[in-house]
Amino acid sequence: MHNLPMLSSNPRSRPLTLAGLRGFESAARNLSLTKAAQELSLTQSAVSRQVQGLEDELGVPLFVRKAREIALTPAGREFLPLVQRVLAELDGGVDRLRRDVNSPRVSVTTFASFASLWLIPRLPGFRALRPNADLDIGATDRVIDLAVNDIDVAIRYLPADGAPPEATLLIDELLFPLVSPDYLRSAQPLRSLADLKAHTLIESTYGGRAEYRSTWPGFFEAIGQPEVKGRSKLKFDFIAQTFLAAQSGQGVALGRTYGADVFMSGDLVRPLDVAVATGAGCYMVVSERSMARSEVRAFVDWLLAETRKFNGELDAWLKRSGAVPAKRSSRK
Repeated sequence: MHNLPMLSSNPRSRPLTLAGLRGFESAARNLSLTKAAQELSLTQSAVSRQVQGLEDELGVPLFVRKAREIALTPAGREFLPLVQRVLAELDGGVDRLRRDVNSPRVSVTTFASFASLWLIPRLPGFRALRPNADLDIGATDRVIDLAVNDIDVAIRYLPADGAPPEATLLIDELLFPLVSPDYLRSAQPLRSLADLKAHTLIESTYGGRAEYRSTWPGFFEAIGQPEVKGRSKLKFDFIAQTFLAAQSGQGVALGRTYGADVFMSGDLVRPLDVAVATGAGCYMVVSERSMARSEVRAFVDWLLAETRKFNGELDAWLKRSGAVPAKRSSRK
């Protein structure tokens, strides 16, 4: 017979103490009091008392005790994700309090291609300004809560209508075909969009509206022309990989303005006089809490100055190359 704890039926009204939450979370995640005790460096009886005390406070059984194992009750299964969220936020807050307000650490989340093509080549400039600053840069496309994840600055590729109100546009975007100079000299003629049917078209995979606009079908949709199917397609997970493939002469890629260093240097060239604004771009969001720290303020100021300089150089290159369409999204 399963052993359910005998709990009082009187409703509890006092605020819950936190003592038993870690014991419960570890035991529930491991479904083992023994493993929870090892994880928390406690005795099994201590963890058991923590859990029993929590159940007494709640007035609800959280576990079914069996001979050699435990299992969550329906109430326990419902309670576990709430406890995990609370503990994660609490631990993050404690970590922040323990760090000095002038901590030299700056944590940045961005996406892989922006990090590779734009941010990393420019980081020596910030390092020269703040040589003692610790930079923690992660690459992901997922949406995150800056406060919960203890992130100072987020940079994301977003459609303009999907950017949060507090976001600052760093680099807006144009799309146009790009090839290596050697490819242009040796490949089949490429004088019009119709000629693309004789070429390999390089693109990245996409996971949302913003990314779709930067594929070949999205490109043709944006310019209002029927899609031209290439001789073949070459797909990669990351935009930076499409640039590398184009540089090595493997086909025709779509240029992204945050990768402009590659084509402004002449490593890639525009074979066709066509360009389109995607309505997307690279946006920055800064944690309001983090702006109290001098290193974060310095990084944000440096990033804004670098993007202003970059946008000026890019605009000049676009005008020289005739790649400015009639409409472009405005910069904040």
